[in-house]
Amino acid sequence: MKQNKKYTLEDEKISSLFEKFSYSIVRPCISSSQKEKAIGISKILWLALVTGTDSEQNIYNILDPVLNHKHDDVVSLGSLYFYKMKKALTKKECLKLKKHYSHKVLTGSLLVEFTPDASRLESVF
Repeated sequence: MKQNKKYTLEDEKISSLFEKFSYSIVRPCISSSQKEKAIGISKILWLALVTGTDSEQNIYNILDPVLNHKHDDVVSLGSLYFYKMKKALTKKECLKLKKHYSHKVLTGSLLVEFTPDASRLESVF
C-alpha cells in the first residue's frame, strides 16, 4: 500500500524529533543501563504525545506503575515531561507527528514499531 506523503515523516526526521524530545531525560544518564531506561520511559511518553493522550492525569497514571507508585518521582518526571520534553518540540512539530502517527494507525501500521536509531542517540548523549 502506497503511503500518502502528506502525512508521513521520514524516519530520520522522526529520530531527530525523538532526540530533541528525550534529550532532557537521557542527557544526565551516566551508565548505559540508565540510558536504556530513560529511552524506554521516553518512548512511553512519546506514545502519549503523538496519540494526543498526554493529559496531565494520563501522564501521571502512565508513570505511576513505571516508577513503582513513588508519588514524588511521578510528579518530578511528569513535570519534566510537561516543562522540558514536550516543550522541546514546537507546536508545528507536534502537529506533524500526530498527523503522521494517526495516518499510520488508520492504515493499520503498528504504532509501537517505532524504534529510534540507537546509534544516533548514543552519539548525541
